[in-house]
Amino acid sequence: MLSPQFRFVVISLLGAVLSLLVVIPALRNRDKPGATGLIMVALGASLFSLGVAPLTTPLPDWAVYAVNNLYVAAGVLLGFGWLVTVGEHTETIVPDRRVFAAGGSYFTIVQTLALTDPLHHLFFSPIYLRQSEPLFVLPLPLNIVHILCMYGLILAACGLLFSDVLETTDARRTQSGLLLACIVPPLALNVLHLLGITSLNWTALGFVVMTLGIGWAVLRADFLDLVSVSRSRALRSMSDPVVAIDTEGRVIDANPAARDLSDVDSGYQNVTVGSFFQPFPDLVERLKTGTEGTIAVTHGGRRRDFSLTVSEINGRGDSPLARVIVFREVTQLKQRERELDLLSQVQSRVLRHNIRNELDIIKAQNEQLLVELEGRRARLAETTVSSADRLLSISSKTRAVEQLIESDESPTTVDLAATVEQLLETHRETYPEVAFSDRLPNSCPVETLPSIRLALNNLVENAAEHNTAADPAVEVVLTETDDEVAVSITDNGPGIPEQELAVRDQGRETSLEHGIGVGLWVVDSVIERSGASLSFESDTGGTTATIRIPRQ
Repeated sequence: MLSPQFRFVVISLLGAVLSLLVVIPALRNRDKPGATGLIMVALGASLFSLGVAPLTTPLPDWAVYAVNNLYVAAGVLLGFGWLVTVGEHTETIVPDRRVFAAGGSYFTIVQTLALTDPLHHLFFSPIYLRQSEPLFVLPLPLNIVHILCMYGLILAACGLLFSDVLETTDARRTQSGLLLACIVPPLALNVLHLLGITSLNWTALGFVVMTLGIGWAVLRADFLDLVSVSRSRALRSMSDPVVAIDTEGRVIDANPAARDLSDVDSGYQNVTVGSFFQPFPDLVERLKTGTEGTIAVTHGGRRRDFSLTVSEINGRGDSPLARVIVFREVTQLKQRERELDLLSQVQSRVLRHNIRNELDIIKAQNEQLLVELEGRRARLAETTVSSADRLLSISSKTRAVEQLIESDESPTTVDLAATVEQLLETHRETYPEVAFSDRLPNSCPVETLPSIRLALNNLVENAAEHNTAADPAVEVVLTETDDEVAVSITDNGPGIPEQELAVRDQGRETSLEHGIGVGLWVVDSVIERSGASLSFESDTGGTTATIRIPRQ
């Protein structure tokens, strides 16, 4: 049967080997947060386990002296390595030159004291007491101070992890909880030995458990691949200003973007909103009431537009604690809106006045020429009149689109049967050569936008205007179900060109595909705003356009 000493040696050596294995994935991911600290921890755990193994047998003083020096190096690597690992993970410590300079300086001092102990006997006892003895039996304090310092670093890191577990969720909480659980076994076993509760230092067994846990975290839980980003860091990195305000109107916190907006560098916490945003009195009133919406301020000599989003923070019993206000900058968007509005006004004036007036003149003069001329010249005048009519129609439809965009309609009750009947009467006068027919109920009330009449008018007009059949015909059929009302407009014309349908399906013009008119754009806009749907069945024998309006 294996003796406890033999099992102790085997476990210690196993801990040394397994701890070194953590170095491999850490080196592969050395550019990831936490990798550097993990390498230090793995090396420290391996050195500690190697030092523990020979202490089960009598050793000469020089060997005990060497083991104690090994413990000093292992302790520094473990303490600082664990703090760096956790600090990077929780984003509380940046492992820069200052951090490593502090760790290196501490390591140099204690290691020098340990190595030169035979000269001054300030670090170990004069007979090089073994670390296997209880902590408080050591006669001199320097080694005790060193051990307590390392415990302090490890416990500080554990505190950061515990806080992170309480404040975070999902993958980040899993990572923090796993790291916290990994350090408990070696820490607990080492404390039991230092207090004299166990005769053998089974800390290496704890390192075996820790190594397996960290190995699982790295290989299965993506500890080094899944980079943690805390809420505070995300808030600091946001380009949009964010301010937290309590129920008394005092600033609790503000990210750098908000402090830049208010020109406040420090001392901003617990000040009133009025003091924090002193240059913007209108903004102060909005923040006090927590009213969402857009607001414009002048900052740095230029106008800046913001969209305010307010989120309430409630405590127990849904009692209000604070408000978090996010300033989403929409300066460029507002500028673009102003430019588009100006462009719309210019185009509207040009289409309504200049172009339309000129077209009326062109049409009137060519109608006069059509009366006075004969033969080829008369046909040219007739073609010009037709072109002017089409352009005037496009101008009217474009104006209809503009009015539709500018309007703020609300759903109302529309009698589709009466609406279709009125449209057909108008188009019978406009297109006397087209045979219009219908199948309509006596009445068909439906809740929809009033502009549905505009969509129906365009579809009937297109069916009649572009119908080149010998005997052009257009039929409108209205059918009802419990769920919807369907209006179908069928013609016997040549069908809608594939090019026109392609433009409609893509929702935009391309360099090779252009729509032949704006009629379908008007229809699609109305259909989208009203919550209805539009479908086409088209071939060389004709086209059927069907509008389906759901019942409310």
